[in-house]
Amino acid sequence: MDGLRILVVEDSLLMAEAIGDLLSDAGAAIVGTPQSVAAALDLLATQSVDLACLDIDLGKEDSFPVADELLSRRIPFVFVTGSDAEVVPQRHRNQTLVRKLDMVAELVAACRATSISGGLAARPDHDGVAL
Repeated sequence: MDGLRILVVEDSLLMAEAIGDLLSDAGAAIVGTPQSVAAALDLLATQSVDLACLDIDLGKEDSFPVADELLSRRIPFVFVTGSDAEVVPQRHRNQTLVRKLDMVAELVAACRATSISGGLAARPDHDGVAL
């Protein structure tokens, strides 16, 4: 996952830090850890993102508007959540869901698999070099 630019949308600062550390240790670059839909959408408007990890429950809101935006931009994402899979709308049910309790091994594997299936290996980065 060397250099993969990952957005982590998580309302818990401690959990966001843990996810960020885990992915950074695997070689990813964390572009931000917004805690709300508005902050995540603002970051997407200004930063280059290769992949995102989304907590579903962001306190008073859910992350599905962010998932919709990622889908429209063809940016792959993984749900990292304590929520049940049943809360995921039909339009996002094909996305990988990693339970927070099982996340250490699963998250890195899911991001690697999602980046490959999302076409990141074949997509050039900003310098024209394949990721």
